[in-house]
Amino acid sequence: MAMPTSSNRWTSLLRSAAVVLALKVAGALGGYAFVWVAVRHFGHEGYGRFELAFTFLSILAVLAKWGYDGVLLRELPGQTLQQNKSLTWGVMGFSALASAALALALFTMRGPMAMLFHTPGLEQEIAWMALALVPWTLFQVWAEHLRADHAWLGYGILQSSFILGLTALGIFLYPAMQHPAIYLVGFVWGTLLFWLPGFIQKYRRAGALDVKTAYQSMLSWRRTATAMFLTGTLFMVMSWSDTLMVGYFLDAEQVGLYRVAFKIATLITFAQFAVNAQIAPHISAAWKSNDLKELQASVYRVAWLNATLGLPAFAILMGWGDFFLGFFGEEGSEILAQVDLLRILCLGQIINALCGPVMYLLNMTGNETSARNTMAIAVVINIGANAIMIPWIGLQGAAWATSITMVLWNVWALVAVYRKTGIRTLLFWR
Repeated sequence: MAMPTSSNRWTSLLRSAAVVLALKVAGALGGYAFVWVAVRHFGHEGYGRFELAFTFLSILAVLAKWGYDGVLLRELPGQTLQQNKSLTWGVMGFSALASAALALALFTMRGPMAMLFHTPGLEQEIAWMALALVPWTLFQVWAEHLRADHAWLGYGILQSSFILGLTALGIFLYPAMQHPAIYLVGFVWGTLLFWLPGFIQKYRRAGALDVKTAYQSMLSWRRTATAMFLTGTLFMVMSWSDTLMVGYFLDAEQVGLYRVAFKIATLITFAQFAVNAQIAPHISAAWKSNDLKELQASVYRVAWLNATLGLPAFAILMGWGDFFLGFFGEEGSEILAQVDLLRILCLGQIINALCGPVMYLLNMTGNETSARNTMAIAVVINIGANAIMIPWIGLQGAAWATSITMVLWNVWALVAVYRKTGIRTLLFWR
């Protein structure tokens, strides 16, 4: 069978990335709509409380998955339907039980956690997030299954920004509730109850389910899953430590201001998500077949797209950041004074975009231990930098800690990828 030409590979990359990008655009617009609606309806303080509670939801979802979502992404492409079914059922069952246990723990600890952050009203937000944890976790696991199967439409729909966009629609249509998390709970549980019968029916057609086989299939990947879990946990802690520490050292309103600026800065990596998302299964397949030449070519194609889309966004935000901040506050409001904060965050985001899919390359090529070590070092630096710089210079301290750490771990991982695989991820590194 003839190998696809370079032109065909570009076409395939652009086509699959375009589907995810279209959904990402829709989801991100929904995500930004959620920020806008939440800020307008609940104020920066109310939105800040939501982001603090959402941080706990995000971290506990990573704990509940225990890295098995990464196993699905890496291993499903080469499996038979029966193997696919056994591993998927095992992982879904494990994640459902783990997330239920963690949800109970989060609900029980809501009072002490609210006291730790000195934030009135946070206790109620955490309680609602605890109720959302089970469906939220299952959606994330199933999203990785869909990505492994190249089902980009379903994968895009299950992204958090898309779900938050629909949550924003609920707030807009029925703005009577006092906590934004209530809307999230209603949506994720309603969606789960709608989706679950179809999921069960799909695998019934593949034959009877053997629970013991599903459990053993999941258990056989425990070491790989644990390594990926540690990496995912460390990455999540690093990603959300700035938000948590702003909440601890400052207040919920400052959290809201910081998260608005952060959300705007991620416009730089807006397209990177779509481009990198579709390459992860390809990395695994190319590595398993020892096709390093094609893998390197694919990485360069991704680097070109990331640079082409990320650099203009970076230039626009650095020059006209106040225009974008103006959407989230009235004239004279404090959010309009955060232009420098936004610019600092943009520095880390552009380096993240230009370094390419370095963590995917480590995890999908069997080098998850290097990925874990990279994240461990980054977490220590990030927490230390936030602890020093937030009390010193406030929100800009959190932004500098975030950007410096993002630059360090991307460069560190870039070097690790080259040493472990020989793959070069920088655009001009030939």
